[in-house]
Amino acid sequence: MRKENLISVVIPSYNHEQYIASTISSVLNQTCEHLELIVIDDGSHDQSLEVIGQFQDPRLQVCHQENAGAHAAINRGLEMAQGDFLTILNSDDLYEPERLEICLKRFAENPGLGLVSSWINVIDSEGIQLGVKRGWQNMEPWDLGDRECSFRKTGSFSLNLLSSNFVATTSNMVWKRSAYESVGGMRELRFVHDWDFLLRVAAQFPCEQIEQPLMSYRIHETNTIRSDYDWMMFEICWVIAANLHRFMGSQLLNKQDLSAVVSDLDMLYQSINFQGNEKLVWLMQNYLTHLSLQGHPNPEEELIHNRSIREYFISKIQKPSQRQLHTRFLSRFHSQLQRVRQWVC
Repeated sequence: MRKENLISVVIPSYNHEQYIASTISSVLNQTCEHLELIVIDDGSHDQSLEVIGQFQDPRLQVCHQENAGAHAAINRGLEMAQGDFLTILNSDDLYEPERLEICLKRFAENPGLGLVSSWINVIDSEGIQLGVKRGWQNMEPWDLGDRECSFRKTGSFSLNLLSSNFVATTSNMVWKRSAYESVGGMRELRFVHDWDFLLRVAAQFPCEQIEQPLMSYRIHETNTIRSDYDWMMFEICWVIAANLHRFMGSQLLNKQDLSAVVSDLDMLYQSINFQGNEKLVWLMQNYLTHLSLQGHPNPEEELIHNRSIREYFISKIQKPSQRQLHTRFLSRFHSQLQRVRQWVC
């Protein structure tokens, strides 16, 4: 049964025994008390479950499952959720005490909104603050050239989302149930399930960024973004190939005037950096078109689930040199902890 104005928080927990207590406390200590917290332990083999079991709060539900990946844990929690508003908090991140209250106030002020995010504090494994990521304004994951020639100049949430996942983490999204019911849950992606979800929502609903740091994203040596460069780049290319069409004719190339069309095309050209994998994106788009013409019901997901075709595309990834890899931001944040301070503006 749905509960009016309730906000449901889902924590997908996996092997974060040193962080999970602080994460849960940051939810239960919110100034907004009309919430439920659903923790899905995704087969942790450390002491996470024992730590979680120390909490006794009627708003908390805990479920354990065999390891199935973050997207599966999140989707299970969302299926259990009863709230009109939904959000996720990764088991190593933290909410600021007023986060949920401020987000819900923004929805009340703008009833048409589908989703909100905020600026975020970047912290290290000890909780020491390294800087503030101000959405698309700083800490860009890759070079986008002249900001005045790209989507950055528009101030548009959705268009800037096409350049990169400036929301940065699954923990930094609060959305309405109506948006979830319209676009569905997380797809089976390892690195970009949040970015894919955001693009699907932003293509259909107005979204806003709250210009306050209302959560803390923790950078440490076991962050998922550090684990497999080729697979991550495959997913980054996939997420644009699979979602760019959603914005065409609505938020992009939606004017008859030729100069306006050229302006949109130029901004698109300046705003997307595939890090040398432009041919791969083009190849993916053509394969998706082929599947669509063949009547395939879910061409985008075929690219994810068909192992042989996925491995073919992964084999085409252009790898950076080791030196480039060391200094490049591998996904949603700069991958090297020791350089974060330099990039904070």
